[in-house]
Amino acid sequence: MNSLQLLFYKNGFSFCTQSADGNMSKVSTFEVSHFSKWEEEVVRELEVNLLLRRTFDVVKVGLVTSFFNMVPNEYLSVNSESLLNFSESEFEENILLESSTRFHASFLFGGSQLLINKLNELYAKVEIYHSGSVLINSVTLSSNTIVHVNLVHQNLEILVMNGEQIGYYNLFETLTGEDILFYTLFAIEQISLDTNKVELKTYGQLLANTKVFQIFKKYVRHVSVGLKDENFLEHFTLFNLTKCESFLVPSEEKKS
Repeated sequence: MNSLQLLFYKNGFSFCTQSADGNMSKVSTFEVSHFSKWEEEVVRELEVNLLLRRTFDVVKVGLVTSFFNMVPNEYLSVNSESLLNFSESEFEENILLESSTRFHASFLFGGSQLLINKLNELYAKVEIYHSGSVLINSVTLSSNTIVHVNLVHQNLEILVMNGEQIGYYNLFETLTGEDILFYTLFAIEQISLDTNKVELKTYGQLLANTKVFQIFKKYVRHVSVGLKDENFLEHFTLFNLTKCESFLVPSEEKKS
């Protein structure tokens, strides 16, 4: 299957393709020049970039957005807008979506209506996932409690798994290494984990040779990278979109 993977975040987006024989292309990125014109610049790039104007069997899209709420599946019958009352929308017009996990919980999240419309206009089959569901569905499980920390273009995802139970998930904007350290240690403290016993695994831009990774080792006894393959590790969310089956649970197209 010939597929395109797109990962959208505050600074722009990254993408790669996978051929029918499973070969992955080099990762390409696009950065917006003005945050206030994010939609306009991103949509324009989708229209003019020849690498993106090809025919794909499926296009898998990840959204890294703080406009979300993760809820048990039994609450999915509740009005989505009510469940997102405590989240701040990022665009004037948002489409509300649902993206499920393998542990009976789903992400309700919002994305740019303009962006989603353009994707559906350009491509025949589009699947959309919250980055959190990609992370939860991709990490290796263990009987031990593990803190998974994923840095995606200045967005830090912190996931705590207690065996097959989700103990904690949140996403923070982190502009500095100090931010990354603060939010991670704060989360560990808030859920009363022992830094001498808990295992911490890093993903995304938190590679073993980074300064933040080395500082982690001063505060948490058991720290390791989530994968040995450094290229896959760096693009953990983008590459794992290729493995996502259709966890997408379509919600009614509502504007918030």
